[in-house]
Amino acid sequence: MKIDLWHFPRTELAQQVLGLFENGLSSALVFFAPRRMGKTEFLLKDIQPLAEKKGFETLYFSFLDSGATSQLNFTNTLIRFADKTGLERTSKSALTRIRKISADVAGVGGGVLEFDSSKDKPLDLLTLFDSLSKHGKILLLLDEVQVLAQHESNHLFIAGLRTALDMHKDTIKVIFTGSSREGLRRMFSQASAPFFHFGQNLPFPELTRQFTDHLSSVYKKITKQSLDPDLLWDSFQEMDCVPQLARSLVERLALNPNLSIMTAKEQLLSDVFNDRAYIEVWDKASKLEQILLSEIAIGTESFFSEPVRQKLAKLLGIKVLAVSSTQSALRVLQRKQLVGRSPNRSGYFIDDPNFKRWLLNHE
Repeated sequence: MKIDLWHFPRTELAQQVLGLFENGLSSALVFFAPRRMGKTEFLLKDIQPLAEKKGFETLYFSFLDSGATSQLNFTNTLIRFADKTGLERTSKSALTRIRKISADVAGVGGGVLEFDSSKDKPLDLLTLFDSLSKHGKILLLLDEVQVLAQHESNHLFIAGLRTALDMHKDTIKVIFTGSSREGLRRMFSQASAPFFHFGQNLPFPELTRQFTDHLSSVYKKITKQSLDPDLLWDSFQEMDCVPQLARSLVERLALNPNLSIMTAKEQLLSDVFNDRAYIEVWDKASKLEQILLSEIAIGTESFFSEPVRQKLAKLLGIKVLAVSSTQSALRVLQRKQLVGRSPNRSGYFIDDPNFKRWLLNHE
């Protein structure tokens, strides 16, 4: 792997995580953090290489990149991984003869894999995991797993994944990450959730000043100029301690050393506020959904009270807003994983802090 000078190693955290697996204290972990907080980089540049040194065969898969076809893409990736790690030998090269993969592959009650030879038996998710478990230590790094919860059609697939992991937890370990509290709640915290009480749910630790000092040191190494570490740390905190923003800030300064930290930060935040992805989310929302997003961002609660309903109706330009209309719009926003319900059930929150910042600056 090419060395990334900007990467701040989180070796101690990676050692702790893998230690939980090696000592038998856990077989699954769930890390939550908003996007741009460094979860993917941690998986790929800290966990994966260290795990492989410790004898794990590792597989990284991002559900965020797959969208509605995530279960099919994951199954395809798992098959290729199984082939590489030795399933080909245990199944007598069955993987090379796969003709079709059903879109409903679920492991439990779902579709099956079809083979060219009628003599071959169907191979489902449970069979794949059974074969993988016989190969050795396996570590699955499943990024942005909450995407699976966005589609009701994935219910059987998620149940099958849970069953397969449960049956082979002694040899197959897994780290889930997610950036949606609402999405993770639907998968791991609700009593009816398919992964209820599966593994330890942990917040992803924020980076300390060592991180910005590292960036300052790399900046000096590349540009031969100094960068005030105190100002960089202050800027990092002002940007809500988002590692990707801090790294982008220093990279911007390295490309244009004449910029001040303040100017570069303002330019960077302006780019974030004009993020096309947020604009598309906003444009696709209904007028009521847009109003609710804006109100949630500023801290409005009690959406079903008479005063708030009157306010919403006025913003919509109508006389009366039915409670059912507000309930329906809030359910849609939850399903889209744009908002979540507060733990005390008194209100709602914007799931992505960066999107909240965008909403507060959006006119």
